[in-house]
Amino acid sequence: MSAPDTLNLRREFETQGYVHYRNFFSATEVSELQKEIRTTGESVQKEDYLNKGSMIFFSNVFRRSDNVRAFISQKKIVELLRQVAGPDCWVRWDQCVVKNPGAPEFPWHQDNAYNRLKDTHYQFWIGLTEMNERNGGLWLQPGSHTQGLLPHVRLANHVRCTRPPENARLIPAEKGDVILFSSWMLHHTKRNESDAERWAYVVEYMSLDDYDPLVKPPYFIVSEGGVPAPKFVKSYRGSTRIKNRIKYLPLQVKERCKELARGLFPLQSRGR
Repeated sequence: MSAPDTLNLRREFETQGYVHYRNFFSATEVSELQKEIRTTGESVQKEDYLNKGSMIFFSNVFRRSDNVRAFISQKKIVELLRQVAGPDCWVRWDQCVVKNPGAPEFPWHQDNAYNRLKDTHYQFWIGLTEMNERNGGLWLQPGSHTQGLLPHVRLANHVRCTRPPENARLIPAEKGDVILFSSWMLHHTKRNESDAERWAYVVEYMSLDDYDPLVKPPYFIVSEGGVPAPKFVKSYRGSTRIKNRIKYLPLQVKERCKELARGLFPLQSRGR
Protein backbone atom coordinates (compact mmCIF):
# COMPACT_ATOMS: atom_id res chain seq x y z
CA MET A 1 0.00 0.00 0.00
CA SER A 2 1.44 3.36 -1.02
CA ALA A 3 1.89 6.30 1.35
CA PRO A 4 -1.06 8.30 -0.14
CA ASP A 5 -3.30 5.22 0.12
CA THR A 6 -2.27 4.76 3.73
CA LEU A 7 -3.11 8.38 4.49
CA ASN A 8 -6.49 8.12 2.77
CA LEU A 9 -7.31 4.88 4.57
CA ARG A 10 -6.54 6.38 7.96
CA ARG A 11 -8.50 9.54 7.15
CA GLU A 12 -11.50 7.51 5.93
CA PHE A 13 -11.51 5.38 9.07
CA GLU A 14 -11.22 8.40 11.36
CA THR A 15 -14.06 10.18 9.55
CA GLN A 16 -16.46 7.37 8.70
CA GLY A 17 -15.49 4.84 11.36
CA TYR A 18 -15.06 2.03 8.85
CA VAL A 19 -13.38 0.92 5.63
CA HIS A 20 -14.62 -1.69 3.16
CA TYR A 21 -12.11 -3.86 1.30
CA ARG A 22 -13.57 -5.90 -1.55
CA ASN A 23 -12.14 -9.30 -2.53
CA PHE A 24 -9.65 -9.17 0.32
CA PHE A 25 -9.71 -12.98 0.51
CA SER A 26 -10.14 -15.51 -2.27
CA ALA A 27 -13.10 -17.88 -2.42
CA THR A 28 -10.76 -20.76 -1.56
CA GLU A 29 -9.35 -18.97 1.50
CA VAL A 30 -12.82 -18.18 2.76
CA SER A 31 -14.18 -21.69 2.16
CA GLU A 32 -11.28 -23.24 4.08
CA LEU A 33 -11.74 -20.77 6.95
CA GLN A 34 -15.49 -21.43 7.09
CA LYS A 35 -14.90 -25.18 7.19
CA GLU A 36 -12.39 -24.81 10.03
CA ILE A 37 -14.72 -22.56 12.02
CA ARG A 38 -17.64 -24.93 11.57
CA THR A 39 -15.61 -27.96 12.65
CA THR A 40 -14.07 -26.18 15.63
CA GLY A 41 -17.28 -24.47 16.72
CA GLU A 42 -19.42 -27.58 16.53
CA SER A 43 -16.89 -29.49 18.65
CA VAL A 44 -17.91 -27.36 21.64
CA GLN A 45 -20.75 -29.07 23.49
CA LYS A 46 -21.97 -25.98 25.36
CA GLU A 47 -24.15 -23.58 23.37
CA ASP A 48 -23.00 -19.98 23.12
CA TYR A 49 -24.95 -17.72 25.50
CA LEU A 50 -25.57 -15.24 22.65
CA ASN A 51 -27.51 -17.78 20.56
CA LYS A 52 -30.99 -16.53 19.69
CA GLY A 53 -33.32 -18.83 17.78
CA SER A 54 -31.68 -19.70 14.47
CA MET A 55 -28.96 -17.07 14.94
CA ILE A 56 -25.95 -19.12 16.10
CA PHE A 57 -22.63 -17.91 17.51
CA PHE A 58 -19.23 -19.64 17.64
CA SER A 59 -17.01 -17.63 19.99
CA ASN A 60 -13.30 -17.77 20.86
CA VAL A 61 -12.66 -20.09 17.92
CA PHE A 62 -9.07 -18.84 17.66
CA ARG A 63 -8.24 -20.29 21.06
CA ARG A 64 -9.03 -23.81 19.86
CA SER A 65 -7.64 -23.82 16.32
CA ASP A 66 -4.04 -23.49 15.09
CA ASN A 67 -5.36 -22.90 11.58
CA VAL A 68 -7.58 -20.01 12.65
CA ARG A 69 -4.72 -18.42 14.60
CA ALA A 70 -2.50 -18.65 11.54
CA PHE A 71 -5.24 -17.09 9.40
CA ILE A 72 -5.94 -14.10 11.66
CA SER A 73 -2.25 -13.27 12.10
CA GLN A 74 -1.27 -13.45 8.42
CA LYS A 75 0.78 -10.71 6.80
CA LYS A 76 -1.89 -8.96 4.74
CA ILE A 77 -4.19 -8.61 7.76
CA VAL A 78 -1.36 -7.23 9.89
CA GLU A 79 -0.44 -4.74 7.15
CA LEU A 80 -4.02 -3.49 6.95
CA LEU A 81 -4.37 -3.24 10.74
CA ARG A 82 -1.10 -1.33 10.98
CA GLN A 83 -2.64 1.54 9.02
CA VAL A 84 -5.52 1.93 11.49
CA ALA A 85 -4.87 0.13 14.78
CA GLY A 86 -1.09 0.49 14.85
CA PRO A 87 1.84 -1.92 14.55
CA ASP A 88 1.27 -3.90 17.76
CA CYS A 89 -1.99 -5.82 18.21
CA TRP A 90 -3.56 -8.71 20.10
CA VAL A 91 -6.91 -10.50 19.77
CA ARG A 92 -9.37 -10.08 22.64
CA TRP A 93 -12.24 -12.05 21.09
CA ASP A 94 -13.59 -13.58 17.92
CA GLN A 95 -16.98 -14.86 16.91
CA CYS A 96 -18.66 -16.34 13.89
CA VAL A 97 -22.31 -15.37 13.50
CA VAL A 98 -24.45 -17.75 11.48
CA LYS A 99 -27.86 -16.47 10.46
CA ASN A 100 -29.92 -19.39 9.26
CA PRO A 101 -33.10 -18.68 7.27
CA GLY A 102 -35.54 -16.86 9.54
CA ALA A 103 -32.85 -15.82 12.03
CA PRO A 104 -33.90 -12.70 13.97
CA GLU A 105 -32.36 -9.25 13.81
CA PHE A 106 -29.32 -8.27 15.84
CA PRO A 107 -30.39 -4.95 17.47
CA TRP A 108 -28.60 -1.65 16.93
CA HIS A 109 -25.68 -1.48 19.35
CA GLN A 110 -22.07 -0.53 19.99
CA ASP A 111 -19.72 -3.34 20.93
CA ASN A 112 -18.37 -1.33 23.87
CA ALA A 113 -21.88 -1.53 25.37
CA TYR A 114 -21.44 -5.32 25.52
CA ASN A 115 -17.91 -5.55 26.87
CA ARG A 116 -17.90 -2.23 28.82
CA LEU A 117 -14.42 -1.33 27.60
CA LYS A 118 -13.27 2.29 27.63
CA ASP A 119 -10.87 1.85 24.72
CA THR A 120 -11.33 1.23 21.02
CA HIS A 121 -10.95 -2.19 19.50
CA TYR A 122 -11.16 -2.96 15.82
CA GLN A 123 -13.84 -5.19 14.31
CA PHE A 124 -12.43 -7.15 11.37
CA TRP A 125 -15.63 -8.45 9.76
CA ILE A 126 -15.14 -11.10 7.08
CA GLY A 127 -17.94 -12.12 4.74
CA LEU A 128 -17.86 -15.92 4.62
CA THR A 129 -20.95 -15.76 2.41
CA GLU A 130 -22.58 -12.95 0.51
CA MET A 131 -24.20 -10.41 2.87
CA ASN A 132 -27.09 -8.33 1.59
CA GLU A 133 -30.32 -6.68 2.69
CA ARG A 134 -32.41 -9.86 2.44
CA ASN A 135 -30.14 -12.24 4.36
CA GLY A 136 -29.19 -10.03 7.31
CA GLY A 137 -26.29 -7.97 5.97
CA LEU A 138 -24.41 -5.38 8.00
CA TRP A 139 -25.86 -1.93 8.61
CA LEU A 140 -23.72 0.90 10.00
CA GLN A 141 -24.25 4.50 11.07
CA PRO A 142 -21.14 6.22 9.66
CA GLY A 143 -19.59 8.70 12.07
CA SER A 144 -21.32 7.31 15.15
CA HIS A 145 -17.94 6.10 16.47
CA THR A 146 -17.15 9.69 17.53
CA GLN A 147 -20.16 10.02 19.88
CA GLY A 148 -18.87 8.00 22.82
CA LEU A 149 -21.01 5.40 24.55
CA LEU A 150 -24.67 5.83 23.63
CA PRO A 151 -27.57 4.72 25.92
CA HIS A 152 -28.45 1.03 25.73
CA VAL A 153 -30.97 -1.27 27.40
CA ARG A 154 -30.52 -4.97 28.08
CA LEU A 155 -32.61 -7.57 26.24
CA ALA A 156 -31.84 -10.94 27.89
CA ASN A 157 -28.23 -11.65 26.83
CA HIS A 158 -28.17 -8.86 24.25
CA VAL A 159 -28.27 -5.06 24.40
CA ARG A 160 -30.03 -2.49 22.21
CA CYS A 161 -29.22 1.17 21.68
CA THR A 162 -32.20 3.36 22.61
CA ARG A 163 -31.19 6.21 20.30
CA PRO A 164 -32.67 5.80 16.80
CA PRO A 165 -29.98 5.51 14.11
CA GLU A 166 -29.47 8.40 11.70
CA ASN A 167 -28.40 7.98 8.08
CA ALA A 168 -28.04 4.21 8.46
CA ARG A 169 -26.13 2.58 5.62
CA LEU A 170 -26.28 -1.00 4.38
CA ILE A 171 -22.81 -2.35 3.51
CA PRO A 172 -23.43 -5.09 0.92
CA ALA A 173 -20.51 -7.51 0.93
CA GLU A 174 -19.46 -10.39 -1.27
CA LYS A 175 -17.81 -13.57 -0.07
CA GLY A 176 -14.23 -12.63 0.81
CA ASP A 177 -14.89 -8.94 1.49
CA VAL A 178 -13.62 -7.33 4.71
CA ILE A 179 -15.29 -4.50 6.64
CA LEU A 180 -13.02 -3.01 9.30
CA PHE A 181 -14.87 -0.76 11.74
CA SER A 182 -14.53 0.83 15.17
CA SER A 183 -16.00 -0.87 18.22
CA TRP A 184 -17.79 2.44 18.94
CA MET A 185 -19.63 2.19 15.61
CA LEU A 186 -23.41 1.85 15.90
CA HIS A 187 -24.41 -1.19 13.83
CA HIS A 188 -26.95 -3.98 13.44
CA THR A 189 -28.20 -6.73 11.13
CA LYS A 190 -31.78 -7.44 10.08
CA ARG A 191 -33.70 -10.70 10.00
CA ASN A 192 -32.56 -13.26 7.41
CA GLU A 193 -35.46 -13.29 4.94
CA SER A 194 -33.64 -15.47 2.41
CA ASP A 195 -33.56 -19.26 2.01
CA ALA A 196 -29.79 -19.50 2.57
CA GLU A 197 -27.38 -19.27 5.51
CA ARG A 198 -25.52 -16.02 6.07
CA TRP A 199 -22.05 -16.42 7.65
CA ALA A 200 -19.84 -13.64 9.01
CA TYR A 201 -16.63 -14.06 11.02
CA VAL A 202 -15.51 -11.17 13.23
CA VAL A 203 -12.08 -10.83 14.85
CA GLU A 204 -11.67 -8.15 17.50
CA TYR A 205 -8.16 -6.67 17.55
CA MET A 206 -6.77 -4.31 20.19
CA SER A 207 -3.58 -2.30 20.52
CA LEU A 208 -0.96 -3.80 22.84
CA ASP A 209 -1.25 -0.52 24.78
CA ASP A 210 -4.84 -1.36 25.74
CA TYR A 211 -6.34 -3.89 28.12
CA ASP A 212 -9.48 -5.94 28.62
CA PRO A 213 -9.78 -6.88 32.30
CA LEU A 214 -12.28 -9.65 31.60
CA VAL A 215 -10.06 -11.58 29.17
CA LYS A 216 -8.00 -14.07 31.08
CA PRO A 217 -4.46 -15.03 30.03
CA PRO A 218 -2.90 -16.36 27.96
CA TYR A 219 -3.24 -13.47 25.52
CA PHE A 220 -2.83 -14.02 21.78
CA ILE A 221 -0.40 -11.55 20.24
CA VAL A 222 -0.83 -11.03 16.50
CA SER A 223 1.75 -8.41 15.55
CA GLU A 224 4.72 -6.50 16.88
CA GLY A 225 6.46 -3.72 15.00
CA GLY A 226 4.00 -4.07 12.13
CA VAL A 227 4.91 -7.66 11.29
CA PRO A 228 3.20 -10.94 12.24
CA ALA A 229 4.33 -12.29 15.62
CA PRO A 230 1.69 -14.91 16.56
CA LYS A 231 2.10 -16.29 20.07
CA PHE A 232 0.36 -16.75 23.40
CA VAL A 233 1.81 -14.81 26.34
CA LYS A 234 1.03 -14.59 30.03
CA SER A 235 1.19 -10.78 29.97
CA TYR A 236 1.92 -7.87 27.66
CA ARG A 237 2.58 -4.19 28.18
CA GLY A 238 -1.10 -3.14 28.27
CA SER A 239 -2.01 -5.79 30.83
CA THR A 240 0.71 -4.69 33.24
CA ARG A 241 0.24 -0.92 33.09
CA ILE A 242 -0.95 0.49 36.40
CA LYS A 243 -3.19 3.09 34.73
CA ASN A 244 -5.06 0.34 32.88
CA ARG A 245 -5.51 -1.67 36.06
CA ILE A 246 -6.85 1.38 37.93
CA LYS A 247 -9.16 2.34 35.05
CA TYR A 248 -10.89 -1.03 35.16
CA LEU A 249 -10.80 -1.67 38.89
CA PRO A 250 -14.54 -0.93 39.40
CA LEU A 251 -15.47 -3.33 36.59
CA GLN A 252 -13.25 -6.06 37.99
CA VAL A 253 -14.74 -5.65 41.48
CA LYS A 254 -18.26 -5.83 40.03
CA GLU A 255 -17.48 -9.00 38.08
CA ARG A 256 -15.83 -10.59 41.10
CA CYS A 257 -18.96 -9.95 43.14
CA LYS A 258 -21.03 -11.63 40.41
CA GLU A 259 -18.75 -14.68 40.48
CA LEU A 260 -19.17 -14.93 44.25
CA ALA A 261 -22.95 -14.61 43.91
CA ARG A 262 -23.06 -17.38 41.31
CA GLY A 263 -21.13 -19.59 43.68
CA LEU A 264 -23.50 -18.88 46.57
CA PHE A 265 -26.72 -18.92 44.55
CA PRO A 266 -26.11 -21.10 41.47
CA LEU A 267 -29.79 -21.70 40.61
CA GLN A 268 -30.63 -17.99 40.54
CA SER A 269 -27.58 -17.21 38.39
CA ARG A 270 -28.16 -19.45 35.42
CA GLY A 271 -29.27 -16.79 32.93
CA ARG A 272 -26.05 -16.82 30.89
